[in-house]
Amino acid sequence: MMARMKRLPTPTLILMLGVLQAAAWPQTTLKVSVDLVNVLFTVTDRHGRLVPGLTQADFAVEEDGRKQDILHFAADNELPLTLAMLIDTSSSVQPVFSAEKRTAKAFLRSVLRPKDLALVIGFDRTVTLMEDFTNSTRRLGNAIDDLEIGPGTSLHDAVYLAAREKLRFEAGRKAIILLSDGDDTTSKLGLSEALVAAHQTDTVIYSIYNSTSRRDGDPGTLRKLSEETGGGVFYIDSDRDFEEIFDQIGRELRSQYSLGYQSTNTERDGKFRRIKIVPRDGSLRVQARRGYYAARGL
Repeated sequence: MMARMKRLPTPTLILMLGVLQAAAWPQTTLKVSVDLVNVLFTVTDRHGRLVPGLTQADFAVEEDGRKQDILHFAADNELPLTLAMLIDTSSSVQPVFSAEKRTAKAFLRSVLRPKDLALVIGFDRTVTLMEDFTNSTRRLGNAIDDLEIGPGTSLHDAVYLAAREKLRFEAGRKAIILLSDGDDTTSKLGLSEALVAAHQTDTVIYSIYNSTSRRDGDPGTLRKLSEETGGGVFYIDSDRDFEEIFDQIGRELRSQYSLGYQSTNTERDGKFRRIKIVPRDGSLRVQARRGYYAARGL
C-alpha cells in the first residue's frame, strides 16, 4: 500500500505519520545503553581505495578532544543493511530523470542481500512514500517507475521524515541514498532539522548531485548532509556516471567498520559532541560522522 504524505503544517504532518506508522507498521523496541556511542566508518588509502582487514588496534577515538576507550570493533560488511532511497522529482531534474531511475533500480538489484531492506520516497512539493521497507527489488523497481515529475522541492522535509519517521525504528546499519540537485524550495523544515534527525538516528547520507550543471542547484546542501553524517557526495556529468557512482556507494556500504565506546562525558545535556577516529597509519583517511547529540534527561 502506498502512503502519500501531504504537505501539511509540520506538527500536523509528524502527528499524521506517527498515527500511520502505529496503525500500519509494526515497531521493534531496541534496548541499548544510552551511554554507548556507535560509529560506522570507512577507510581509504592515499589513492582513495577502500582498505579492508583493519583491526581495533589500528584506531583511536576521541570525543571533543578527549580519548575514549573502544569497547567493541567489527567489520560490518556482512551485517544487514537498511536503505532509504530518496529521489527528487522536481522539474529541475527532468533532463536526467530517466537515467537516474534506471540506474537506481540496477543499484538496488546489485546491493540488496536477503536480509537487507529498502524503501523508496519521491519528493517534490510533497513527500511520498512510494514503497515501504521490503527486500523485493521488483516492488522497489515498480515504485521507482511510478515516480513522476512535479512542482517544488521539499528536500529537507524528505530527509527529516525518512530519518525520523522510518529509519529511527530500524536497528543496525542505516543509510539514505539522496538523488537531488540540492535546491530546496518548499520545505517546512530547515537543513539543520534534517541534519539533526539524521544524527539522532545514526543514519549515513550518500548524496548524488544530479544537476546537468554544477552551477545549478545547491550542491553545498548535499555536501553538508553527507560529510556531517559520514557519507559522501558525488557529481554526475553523464548517464554513465550514475552507474559508476552507484557502484562506488555499493562498495563503500560493503566495506564499513564499526566501533563503540562509552563516553567519559556523563552529562545528559542534549548537546552536540564531536567524534574523531584517528588511524594509527597517518596515510589512511577515515570517513565517519562528525559527532552525535547526547541524550537529554535527569
